[in-house]
Amino acid sequence: MFKLSIKLFVVLVVAVSIIFFCSSTAKSATEKLLTVAPDDMLAFVAAGGADELKPAFEKTFLSRIWNDPGTQTFYQSIKNEILKKIEAETEDPNDIKTFETIRDFVKLVLRRPIIIGAAGKYADEKAPVYGFVVLEAGNRKAQISSQLAKVEALVGDGEIIEVKVGSHKMHRLKENNNLDGYWGWVGNYLVFAINEGEGLAIKYLESAKVRSAPDYLSKVTCSGDGLVVYGNYEKCLGVLEAVAAKEDELKQYNQFKAVTRELGIDKIKMLVARVGFSGSDLVIDKFVRIPSPRTGLPGCFKPARLSMLDMVDRNAVRVVALNCDVAGIYDAIFRAIKAVSQNEAYPEINEAIAEFESEAKFQLRGGLLESLSGPMVCFTLPAGAMMEAPGGGAVVIAKLKDKALFEQSMLAIGRFAAAESEGLLQVSSQVQNGRTLHTWAIMPLAMMQVMPTCAIVDDHAVIATNTALCNSAITQMISKANSIRDTEGYKNATAKMANNPLLFAYTDSKVQFNQMMMGIQQFWPMVTMMASKSDIKLPFMLPSLSHIANDMQPACCYCFSDSEGYYSHYRGPGVEQSLGSVAGVSMAAGILMPALARTRSVAYRMVSGTNLSAIGKACLIYANDHDGKYPDNLQQLVEKADLPPKCLTSKFVPKASPEPAYIYISGQDAKMHPGNIIAYDNPKFCPDGVNVLFNDAHVEWVKREKFLKILEETYKSLGREMPEIKFKNYIETELLPKP
Repeated sequence: MFKLSIKLFVVLVVAVSIIFFCSSTAKSATEKLLTVAPDDMLAFVAAGGADELKPAFEKTFLSRIWNDPGTQTFYQSIKNEILKKIEAETEDPNDIKTFETIRDFVKLVLRRPIIIGAAGKYADEKAPVYGFVVLEAGNRKAQISSQLAKVEALVGDGEIIEVKVGSHKMHRLKENNNLDGYWGWVGNYLVFAINEGEGLAIKYLESAKVRSAPDYLSKVTCSGDGLVVYGNYEKCLGVLEAVAAKEDELKQYNQFKAVTRELGIDKIKMLVARVGFSGSDLVIDKFVRIPSPRTGLPGCFKPARLSMLDMVDRNAVRVVALNCDVAGIYDAIFRAIKAVSQNEAYPEINEAIAEFESEAKFQLRGGLLESLSGPMVCFTLPAGAMMEAPGGGAVVIAKLKDKALFEQSMLAIGRFAAAESEGLLQVSSQVQNGRTLHTWAIMPLAMMQVMPTCAIVDDHAVIATNTALCNSAITQMISKANSIRDTEGYKNATAKMANNPLLFAYTDSKVQFNQMMMGIQQFWPMVTMMASKSDIKLPFMLPSLSHIANDMQPACCYCFSDSEGYYSHYRGPGVEQSLGSVAGVSMAAGILMPALARTRSVAYRMVSGTNLSAIGKACLIYANDHDGKYPDNLQQLVEKADLPPKCLTSKFVPKASPEPAYIYISGQDAKMHPGNIIAYDNPKFCPDGVNVLFNDAHVEWVKREKFLKILEETYKSLGREMPEIKFKNYIETELLPKP
């Protein structure tokens, strides 16, 4: 029963996290929750709730996409198919009711402002952390209370008791497994707490004292508060250290600290992010408090050179500019490895790299990485932007510290890769317009016009996914005319951008959205076919949303820093994040459906194998009492050898089926051939093979053809005719040819 409440808590955490891309302006609601939240919060996620967010959300592109009739039809089709599949595979109707009850409760909860988090209680010797959920019910209190009662009813009569927490009557599980917890109402707030029974989670809910919103919110002045995410890294480390000391694992903790110190992230104090909406745009602001001076990884990043954007084609759909010390990142990682494994991993890795450098005849740290200066710009061109490269592609332009060293390193890598590929990779060099272009060609990729090409122009390296793109990038790099910075989209998106950003990213949302939809549609038929193997019928076509994309403006994201830490700001339609996430989830779901079905089958197989093993042991017990002879049927093992009845059932066999779970071959004894089959899974419910119990008491999963052969040999040794065997999804199984 306790597990049910934990599962419910996890469901709430996951569900609220999903709101990240469905948030809107609810600043007052979210900040109000933070004023009544517990002390010593380690981390939390706070959301404004659908009721509060809906008015602003409906103005956004995400809303237009979600509410589009095509999207809704597509969504409902997938939803109905999945629910139908769940119902078909759920043996107990009560499980469906349980799912629906919890689902309806979660849907209600997500309509209201909510905060989910963890806080410290450092005086507690058992566990210094507790979890909490605080929901502001508003005018939905009666609905939520009614649905909560239905959820509580799932636990069972007498399993929930009433307790007093402070001056409030709360509920908790009768059997709490030494883990305190409670839930209930404090005024208009619904509270859940885990590992806390003193009322720390409700301390401020009815307090007359007015608390102000946390000061760290001022660091991320987002447009509204659809979502606030917070983590206090410093406090979390304190809890981790306390737990490590208690569990006598300080050595591991100190190793962790050493790694973070060498990576330069040990100075992080906290991070906070706020998500909201402004008009049709999604706005995300983030802040990481990490005071100066910064070493390790944070110290490897410097202000990007935005002048390099003049080298970017105006048709680019995605552009990223940064300035990082790649060699410094390499050094920081190796210092971290050395800090925790100076005598084992560190020398082994160094030896492996030295061996590779010797074979490839180039230096990784002292050659390739050392040759890079730091500033670089990366961009992608969409399909159709260039006649010479109809599929589009990507380009990287990197400033060089030592162009001769870079070229030598790249040539050495090419020669080594070509030699190791046994002819699959061909590396060639050709002179065009006075410049040498080095091309790597692998036949299957070359047929798709993917042939990585590198050239050096002045003190820059130009690397592109094909030769045409490389030449085009060189032309743009030299002329700097009609670049991405000359477009109206860029000018509008960067109008309020901070000076000297550490990282800059620009996206032509309209083009990217259409390109992503086209790309997903190409793979979608494959996803539908894979899902159909699990009897899930997905729509063959994705919804057409180009009419919405035509109104989208470009998106811009940039990061900058001051003495206190790092800041990040994003503003745009939000489709590049949300569509990518939804597409990934949708495709993964379609691809994983057969895998999940396969996983379930493997789990059933393991349980069935365990049952057959128990049957084998029971057969030996029976034989010991009956002159070595096995019983006439399996039921006798239950009656005379203490075999649990459940061992004669199998998940492969539906409960309503009159068929036996296991086929037993009677008339045998313990002295017969150890390879004889004693019992096996009923093949009518197994498509590929069966678990088999042999006479030496071992159990093995045997594939269909091999099983038929062994079974035939068993019946032959008994002087009996082998019965007809039918496997699942096969009308009739053909016996193997007789020897």
